[in-house]
Amino acid sequence: MRFFLYTTIIFYLLGFFVVIIHHLTKNNLIEKLSRASLVLGLASHTILLIIRTYETGHAPMANMYETLLFYSWSTVLVSVIVIFRYNERLTELITIPVAMLAMTFANANEKPGAPLTLILNTRWFETHVISSFAGYALFTLAFSGAVLYLVYPSPALTPTLSQRARERGASGEGEFLEKKNFQDIANRSILWGFFFFSVSMFSGAVWAYLAWGMYWLWEPKVIWSFIVWFYYAGAMHAYYVREWRGKGLAIATVIGFFVVLFTYLGVSLLMRSSHSF
Repeated sequence: MRFFLYTTIIFYLLGFFVVIIHHLTKNNLIEKLSRASLVLGLASHTILLIIRTYETGHAPMANMYETLLFYSWSTVLVSVIVIFRYNERLTELITIPVAMLAMTFANANEKPGAPLTLILNTRWFETHVISSFAGYALFTLAFSGAVLYLVYPSPALTPTLSQRARERGASGEGEFLEKKNFQDIANRSILWGFFFFSVSMFSGAVWAYLAWGMYWLWEPKVIWSFIVWFYYAGAMHAYYVREWRGKGLAIATVIGFFVVLFTYLGVSLLMRSSHSF
């Protein structure tokens, strides 16, 4: 497994640095090389998860090591989808380092595989965790889009930028995106992330009922998960408030990512919970 873990990290690192070179040189061949590196890294990452599933007999999401691997895989997957669907090569400058940090942290917390305990041995558990980390990955993408929206120069301040973006977009390059594109990426990611996280909340409630006889537990992980759900529900509604669109919503999205990060890692590491790894 370590071979595929290190191979994955190497491909992700290569893809990350090559895309930086692409932005500096505007070379199409280098751009294709960066895509290939990320795709090969994702393939290696997928093999890693398959091997872990085969060794343990269950989906790789029963401890900190496995969930970090799955979170990083999900984050790279949504990044690759954005690359091929929208030809967008800037958001990955944030999402890929986040995924690599997760993999590095996973390597430092590696644990041997083991069968699921009886309380976890249900499809509701797997549905709950898969949808939860799909939401986390999309919230990470939303964070990337929001950060780029905040730091990217406004077309109004740089008149040639908007024209250049249209010209590049027409040729399929898309290197100089307008700020609105980053806002759209963040908002759509929040929408889909909220959908998957809602599925996670529902399946988690069913799993809790089967495991403990109640749909709600007054314990840190459940409470903070509800905070995440409520926070992003507010972010979705804030999009329709004119005063919140733009910078205000982007800042809220950035803050939301750190709420997610604390819910995932902070609660698990600092508080006793039924979700502690």
